[in-house]
Amino acid sequence: MNGEKAFEQFCEKYGEDAGTEVMERIADAMWSQKGDERLRINNFHTLNACNHVADGDIEHGGIWFSFSVESGDWNGTVIHGWGDLDDVAAYVPDRPTVYGLMPRDRSLEITRPEMFGVYLLWRKEPWFADLSRSYNYDRHFAPGGKTETYWREKAGKRGLVYAPDEEVNARIAKFNSPNFEEDRKAILKLAEKWRAA
Repeated sequence: MNGEKAFEQFCEKYGEDAGTEVMERIADAMWSQKGDERLRINNFHTLNACNHVADGDIEHGGIWFSFSVESGDWNGTVIHGWGDLDDVAAYVPDRPTVYGLMPRDRSLEITRPEMFGVYLLWRKEPWFADLSRSYNYDRHFAPGGKTETYWREKAGKRGLVYAPDEEVNARIAKFNSPNFEEDRKAILKLAEKWRAA
């Protein structure tokens, strides 16, 4: 049973006021990141500056319950888990998507492979690593339109765009594959046919 349904059953059994009181105590504990004699925080996950998940135990009416609750501006308050003491699995946050940089021109390796080679050399430069690392940090801890605009413009000045690391690595692997030159010539030949048609 999911946490929301289990908490609804708690509210049906103990009343809506009890549900409100319990959630307010959890929210206060999440804000201070501290428990008390009737509430323990066992794990605290910071998803970003505004979003957190707390796993813990809370006592109500002499009975202990376990919880996993998310709070923040992404989803509001979400009850991931609610149940008897030690009966709720700890929250496991998703791994954040890591972004890398790649050429904005998606056909660069086909049309100008020597320039794609320059891009591969750039990847070894400190400024390149800093541009990628800074974007990932800000995207995680200070998400928003201004962050995205700032870093995308900075990358764009060098002819680069941000993309998930998997996509960047797949593009590089394809360029470095033994069949790349053969595939490249076939693509150029096909493009020439399309232009002639």
